[in-house]
Amino acid sequence: MKALMLGKIIFTLAMLTAAHFVSMAGAEQTDLSGRNKLFEFDVLESGSWVENGDFSNRLDMRLYAPLGLSLRGQLNSKYPVPPWDHTDKGISALGTGLYHKYTGSRLIYGRIETQGLLKRTRNIWSRAAPWFESHSVSNADLRTSAGDMETAVMYMDLLTPVIGPFNAYLSTEIDKNANTIFTYGAGLRLPFKSAFRIEVLSTERQLEERKMDAWFSDKPYLPERKMKFYALSAVFSNPYFSFAGDFAHSEIFAWGMDLYANIALKFGAGPWRLSFAADGAGERFSGFDGYIPGSGFRSAAQFVWEGRRNMLFRTSSVLRAAAWQKPFDRSVTSVYFRFPVNKSSLLRINRVSLAMERDAQSWERIMDSFSFGALFSAGPLRPDFNITINQHTAASLGDTIYPYPNYAADHEFESLKFSGGISCMIFFVTLKGALSYNIVDEKEAHITSSISASVSGKLGRFGLKLNNDNKTGKMSYTVSWRLQKLF
Repeated sequence: MKALMLGKIIFTLAMLTAAHFVSMAGAEQTDLSGRNKLFEFDVLESGSWVENGDFSNRLDMRLYAPLGLSLRGQLNSKYPVPPWDHTDKGISALGTGLYHKYTGSRLIYGRIETQGLLKRTRNIWSRAAPWFESHSVSNADLRTSAGDMETAVMYMDLLTPVIGPFNAYLSTEIDKNANTIFTYGAGLRLPFKSAFRIEVLSTERQLEERKMDAWFSDKPYLPERKMKFYALSAVFSNPYFSFAGDFAHSEIFAWGMDLYANIALKFGAGPWRLSFAADGAGERFSGFDGYIPGSGFRSAAQFVWEGRRNMLFRTSSVLRAAAWQKPFDRSVTSVYFRFPVNKSSLLRINRVSLAMERDAQSWERIMDSFSFGALFSAGPLRPDFNITINQHTAASLGDTIYPYPNYAADHEFESLKFSGGISCMIFFVTLKGALSYNIVDEKEAHITSSISASVSGKLGRFGLKLNNDNKTGKMSYTVSWRLQKLF
């Protein structure tokens, strides 16, 4: 029954997409009447060679055809330098895809990078706060880096053209073990420049056996087990008020079930925006890949003001707790200001940023950090610097621990890092110099420096970078390139 229903959905979407192909054929024929080429071929070659490191290479070829169709082939590889001496230690990844420009539909095979609901509900605490802007439509594309082909999947995304105010889409991801992820979505245009979108995601899969690395491993042995994962997303957008939210449910045999949810609100009128976001997960919640991120709760607020001549002011604060209804013990607060462009001034400040962080999960060692950075313009020169200071303090049992840093308290030095650089563009050549000075308590200072030059032109970019490290006392080089040509 499920297969029959899926077949009907795919057939309906395919017919709607085919109708759109036909409707676009006339316009495409008109566009092509004044051109000599029915097909165009695009070749991109990029990579880097790091001394005593790796040789990374990417070859990406695309054939553009009428009716908005394009065929893509990609080869990514990574070998220790020099590659001819390490042919048995390298990795390569192949990928291919068929795309339709006007609907966004695609059929691809290879290592993919997902966006949207699936990504937002995986590794949740390693990502930024779930602001409204992060609630993008679910899709996927080929990764542009080398990796293990064992992770290659088949991915299909079918989108209908907009029919009146309505459109719909369906995506399917199938891995080597025939595990399948389905995502269904629909969008609706509303009056007053508003829109509403809803998505549903579902998958059931067998998690692979997890073995212990050693007899004292923190992670115990786990046999193969079945997992069910479901997620739902809803997004409403309007020039003055928008909201978005995700909900996910996971269930793993012999582990349990739990939930993850987030919500985001955005208010805006003219140049300003005020945003709020919050998310939380239970202790036994799991991403679709079986990774357990752990329980937690997070809330965030952000204010943005965009002014004339590219001026921007942004401030935000994010608070985290170990679980819902637990006190907040971590925070990240930042302030960013980009000054209005004033080309008549020879010396000016382009932007400044400030950030404060606290991690008080352990009252015996509370980490506080402060960082400040700025970018300047001095004629053709662009100097910049950033300073980060890390300190720690302790609290007594029973003390009230605040989530924000307390710089009035007695702190002990942890580390200090200064990084600075200067860049200059002379015609089509960009020159850069950088210095990093890192001091860790009771350790020798670590100093690194680099100089680089890159040349840009119609065919792409070529760069050379020299690095120096005081620990090794040796200088190394990195060569990078990115060349692209449309035939």
